[in-house]
Amino acid sequence: MDPLNIRIIEALQKRGNLTHAELADIVGSTPSTCLRRVRELRKSGVLAQSTYLASAAKLGRGLKALITVTTRDHTRRDRDALAKSIKAEPAISSAYGVTGELDAILIGNFHDMVEYQEVCDRLFDGDEKVVRYTTHFISETYKDQTAIPCDILREQAGAGG
Repeated sequence: MDPLNIRIIEALQKRGNLTHAELADIVGSTPSTCLRRVRELRKSGVLAQSTYLASAAKLGRGLKALITVTTRDHTRRDRDALAKSIKAEPAISSAYGVTGELDAILIGNFHDMVEYQEVCDRLFDGDEKVVRYTTHFISETYKDQTAIPCDILREQAGAGG
């Protein structure tokens, strides 16, 4: 990974809708080089997707919750079944299988407490494999960013700070 690719990745993580001319200006290259590099980065999977991030509050889903889930037996079959039901739930925006005492951590954006309870009833109350779920409602946001730091790539490329 060379320094130009790193600059391209960093710029696109901040603003994914840059034109190739704008990107070239930011990273100090030409639009045709940026176009070629972005295509290569997408093809290799380094740039996985390009998307807009919507405001949950402006979409009427301002109640954000972090939900932890524990299953009874911690088996692959139980985890797969839980994952399948979570993937089908539109109000859950992120879900992770984790190590330790918990089996999953979910992040949901809900319209209100009624919707939150309906989702939990659907996902957990009818599932005898779920032993417990705990919810933490987000009251303040200290940091919420999607960009992945490129510091390791920079070190490997010898590009410095």
